[in-house]
Amino acid sequence: MPQKQPAVFTFHKIREQGEQGDAGAWRAFLEFYSPLYLHLASLYAPEGEQASGVWEKTLRALAEDNFARFRATSRQSEREFLSDVRALLLDIAGHERPAGGRGAAPDADAAPVSADAPTVDPDAAADNTDSAPVNLKKPGLERLGKIVAELPLLHQEMLFFKLAGYTDATLELVLRVAPRVAQASFERLPPDFAAARTITSDRCPWPADWLATVHAARAAKTDKCPELHQFLRIQDGQVSWYDKEPVEKHVASCLHCLEAWTALREVGYWRRVAPGVAPAKIEELLRGLPLAVPAKPAFLKRVFH
Repeated sequence: MPQKQPAVFTFHKIREQGEQGDAGAWRAFLEFYSPLYLHLASLYAPEGEQASGVWEKTLRALAEDNFARFRATSRQSEREFLSDVRALLLDIAGHERPAGGRGAAPDADAAPVSADAPTVDPDAAADNTDSAPVNLKKPGLERLGKIVAELPLLHQEMLFFKLAGYTDATLELVLRVAPRVAQASFERLPPDFAAARTITSDRCPWPADWLATVHAARAAKTDKCPELHQFLRIQDGQVSWYDKEPVEKHVASCLHCLEAWTALREVGYWRRVAPGVAPAKIEELLRGLPLAVPAKPAFLKRVFH
């Protein structure tokens, strides 16, 4: 009797069969992507939260209501899909649960936010006046907008990753540019952000506040924001200088798009290099999902029924 060949899964096959609850597709999903998301969870999970627990909660959220949240993720490309799942993971870590698809915010009536028209962090209201500088002890959309305003996009990316908790060594690997090129821009970081300039291992110094900041940035999309796929094509060198210039100019003036732009960089890098996950852990995660039971062959049906 010929041996059955193992199924070969691609991203598109995982995406198509995963929303049907196919066990093979979900095993491949977990094998391919658990290293990425467990690593991201370890970077951003607030104190007391275990990375494994955050990923397990994210998986349950993807699977609930007959895989409704999984169905809402991008079908177009792997990195866009990974970026969608990353957004959910960070919302779970920050105890926010968007109701809809990509970038959905809990408050549908929330006003859009960009570096040009930032939303005031409520904790900063008492410290902000027209005549006084922002005096927050944590990141926030308004403060982030002030820090990156009018800088070149590359410098904004570096500052964004610095505030997220990346060391210079990792930053150079992610962006393939030495961080020293943005040294003058790093000087914009206020003294209470000194931790972002001196960290020696990748770990967000203020995870709860940073997660709230990036959640608010994702909720700030306007009808002027380009589609994520345009960012991907630019980062992959598939767009001419003439076509990419206006898009990059917009990204440099919009915190929603800056967050989306850096998210693509982040998932693309860690997808390649995140440490592997033990097969036993994959099986444990798989058992926690409501997956379809494969149909028994006709012969086995006659034997057992």
